[in-house]
Amino acid sequence: MKKENGGFEQRQKSKKKSSTRKKVLIGLLVFLMVLLAVLGGAFIYLSSKLDKINMVDRDYDNSVYDSIEELPPEVENPNSEPDTPDSEIKDLESQIDANVGDDSQSDDSKPKDEPIKLKFSDDVLNVLLIGTDARTSDYRGRSDSMILVSINKETEEIVMTSIMRDVYLKIPGKGYNRINASYAYGGADLLIQTIEQNFKIRIDKFVQVDFQSFEKVVEAVGGVSIPINSSEITVMKQFGSDMNGKPFSGAGTYKLNGKQALAYSRIRKIGHSDFERTQRQRRVLDEIIKSAKNLSIGELSDSLDVILPLVTTDFKKGELIDLILGSVSYLSYDRVQLRIPADHTYSNMRIRGMAVLGIDFDENRRLMYETIYGD
Repeated sequence: MKKENGGFEQRQKSKKKSSTRKKVLIGLLVFLMVLLAVLGGAFIYLSSKLDKINMVDRDYDNSVYDSIEELPPEVENPNSEPDTPDSEIKDLESQIDANVGDDSQSDDSKPKDEPIKLKFSDDVLNVLLIGTDARTSDYRGRSDSMILVSINKETEEIVMTSIMRDVYLKIPGKGYNRINASYAYGGADLLIQTIEQNFKIRIDKFVQVDFQSFEKVVEAVGGVSIPINSSEITVMKQFGSDMNGKPFSGAGTYKLNGKQALAYSRIRKIGHSDFERTQRQRRVLDEIIKSAKNLSIGELSDSLDVILPLVTTDFKKGELIDLILGSVSYLSYDRVQLRIPADHTYSNMRIRGMAVLGIDFDENRRLMYETIYGD
């Protein structure tokens, strides 16, 4: 009898254990289903947001601009200084040819069209941010600002490198000109080719916005707080007061709206000309990132609805999702700023009536490699 009772108790214990395991498995299954539903919902939500972006191939169709005539030279002051002596111009252009590996004017016995060796690393993502001066949908414009954002996972740094628009170089198929003309001639594709050819650095992706978009981006993140000095305030006074109603009456920190931030970013004839101008652009970009980090989930969602349709990029949706998932780490990276050309690596010149920068490509390339890749 005892054996029978013992067997019964054993069977009951076994049933209880089996029931417990079953409950655990069911609970785990329910948890996984909920988790997948949440992640799936998040993926669908994120995917729907990214659908708002204008995603294009690197060599995207520029047919919308077919009716545009080649841009004329930018208007220069007729009372400006005369051109740099021809001998100096020829010397600079010879250095540019040597830098890009152009043997077209050299001895026929020398090799031609050798492939350009581009610097790259699996730990570094180079994204070119292009700000254009286009104000209408049928005008491509020039690249008014070019900032190379380099995310280095090894050094845990984000390097923002401004390339000044007056750098004189060789544009593939178009000859010598300022770098900002390359976008006008062939859009992002030609601009990237130009940077890669002259600086020997691989551009992985690009993101492009125009002036009108820039204003909306700043508005979407709630404005940017910018320190304005006593010289810059003379330009900002035209707006009366900032977003908080603080009058532009003297040096200090002001909360700028989109139109004000754009005006601040475009200040050129105060201080060290275009050199300080690129610094202002990097400062505004840095503040946009800070402002975005302080938004609530709802505010961030609303901001994305405004910002994303204004963006043109060659990122694929899957690549953007990977980038967003990694942004939690990236936002904690140190941010480093760089300007090309660096101090003491250029000379001011005038060529065909254009004010240009003749730069030392070897030295500036070395500085880019060192700062971006840690070489």
